[in-house]
Amino acid sequence: MASFLLTLEAKIRELPDELQREVEDFVEFLLARQRRAELERTAVAQGWPAGFFAQTAGSIDDPTFVRGDQGVAEERLPLE
Repeated sequence: MASFLLTLEAKIRELPDELQREVEDFVEFLLARQRRAELERTAVAQGWPAGFFAQTAGSIDDPTFVRGDQGVAEERLPLE
């Protein structure tokens, strides 16, 4: 398998720079997809509903939704 990878890498390096970047972007996309699938399996194994995080992450698409002022934290005595 190592010789296949070297051959594949050599073929990629023969491509023009723009196509090399496109191949690298595609590989990054595939790796990110694999990581998301692994995280989904972990979440389900820990009791979360399937698809929960994919459905909720970034689900607030209202541009007027902002975090309000948090105020000033009270000053406390230092720990000894």
